[in-house]
Amino acid sequence: MLVLTACVQRVMHPLVLTPVTLLQRSGLNPRPATVVHFLLLLIVVVLCFFLAPAAVFSVVEVSWTFLDGIYFCFISLCTIGLGDFVPAARAGQQYRALYQVAVMVYLFLGLMVMYLLLRTFHKMADVHGLTTLLQLPRCEESVLEDTEPIVNNDPTPPRLKDKAASKPLDPASQPSYNSINKG
Repeated sequence: MLVLTACVQRVMHPLVLTPVTLLQRSGLNPRPATVVHFLLLLIVVVLCFFLAPAAVFSVVEVSWTFLDGIYFCFISLCTIGLGDFVPAARAGQQYRALYQVAVMVYLFLGLMVMYLLLRTFHKMADVHGLTTLLQLPRCEESVLEDTEPIVNNDPTPPRLKDKAASKPLDPASQPSYNSINKG
């Protein structure tokens, strides 16, 4: 989950914040700009991560229909994963190892895009004031937070602000099992 979050944070600015800003510069108000962007992003996700892979699965997997492919894509990318459809499960399939790697890459990218779509919906709901209606926590992230790295590469450890916090605890000040009233 950490890798997905880090990847989505990296692509959030160029795929979400920049297009919304461009739509606003073209004359749209913030609310319609976020709706237009979300709908365009939703259409691209449905085409690229549901319909196109379903067509590929229906061709490569001989026993799958197009609807089986859509079902597999939906179940996998929504992290339901029932396991009733497993790609590359047929023995003797040509280029099976390469096909399994391609499916893993598709699933990783698909999960990343689904998380991006959820984050975009959350930001859109925040712009429209729907966070209280949908009972979502307020999205008070700034643009700087989306570009801030998750892992700090600074080799210096953080400094303690309070000297009392750096002192070892006195064992006598802590409750022990002997001090519990057995009565």
